[in-house]
Amino acid sequence: MISRISFLILSSIFLMVVFATSALANTVRPGDTITGDLGSGDLQLESDCYYDEYEIDAAIGAPLIVTQESEDFDCYLIVINPDGTQYENDNFGYGTDSRVVVMIRESGTYSILCTSYFAEETGEYELSVEEKTRPNYYGVFIGIEMYIGFWEDAPLCDTDAEQLYDAFVDSGLMDPSNGIVLTNRNAETDEVADSIDELAPRITEDDVFIFFFSGHGGRIKATRSAGKISELDCMDETITLRDDDIVDHELAEMLDRIDAGLTVVVLDSCHSGGVAEDVVNGPNRVCYASSEEDVLSDFAPEFNAGGYLSVFFREAIEGSADLDGDGMIMMGELTRYLLHRYTQEVPDHDSAFYGYQELVHLRGVVPQDTIFCWFEIPEAVATLN
Repeated sequence: MISRISFLILSSIFLMVVFATSALANTVRPGDTITGDLGSGDLQLESDCYYDEYEIDAAIGAPLIVTQESEDFDCYLIVINPDGTQYENDNFGYGTDSRVVVMIRESGTYSILCTSYFAEETGEYELSVEEKTRPNYYGVFIGIEMYIGFWEDAPLCDTDAEQLYDAFVDSGLMDPSNGIVLTNRNAETDEVADSIDELAPRITEDDVFIFFFSGHGGRIKATRSAGKISELDCMDETITLRDDDIVDHELAEMLDRIDAGLTVVVLDSCHSGGVAEDVVNGPNRVCYASSEEDVLSDFAPEFNAGGYLSVFFREAIEGSADLDGDGMIMMGELTRYLLHRYTQEVPDHDSAFYGYQELVHLRGVVPQDTIFCWFEIPEAVATLN
């Protein structure tokens, strides 16, 4: 088998051939789906792979999602910027398809090469080009410092919710009217349910929904359903509001009312990893939790915050999770950034009772190259690139 590194080297070598034959390229537009065919009459790369070339004119702003699919051969897809920079992908998902997501940082003509991974492969393929439209972002942000009854206060957890909401608004991702902040005495079970119900009718499959909680979390004996306990460890995990707990499966049922293209649940509370396992079973859901189901979560006074995950997630959406600097944050980048910050900053505890706090991240069926967000690119910056 040809190694991926060898293929990348060969693909760089044949760029001169590609540009010399650009007059032969077909033109495509966003929204097009084209059926093509690799055969012995096509041009070949230095690797002896046949290829077809397409061109698309794109303007600064939205990302392009380019996908090549085939049942006849293992696809290999290359997208070349006007300045010659190229993006490549062999496998998308677990099959033989390829997908490249490109942030358009420079207006001009982009070249798309549809080829194969192995030499002299032939057959039909389908090329599709989608211009990603900017989603609307909605969110419910819950933070509780002042508890009543059994629970001690949770210092600064209310500010976690307020600051994350502000970060979404200040970054331009969220319209202020699309977010609801519930803190302290307003953070009760009915208010949470009512807030989800208020936003649900406005949210479409093109939108992103954020559910954030910072505060206490707990564990209770699992409830029985038809005489059986659904939890393997016989325990349910909860998030604790001012008046009562919301059990993991209850939160999942609340989120079933949201029909978003992507739902991101962020839970900064003890035992929240157990809540994540129930929540992520819904469609298009990702969950980040501050600790595993049998582990507590610590406060983060050194960051003047209630919890570590709250801080790191806020940093991420302010731009720090754009690890490759392309103006987009993919779900894979978001996860990698949060894991890195946990490794850097979350203290180790040697108490066997406490356990070791680790980030729990569950993406369900959401691919890692799913775009979480992207940022406006000023014309002046794009010109410099």
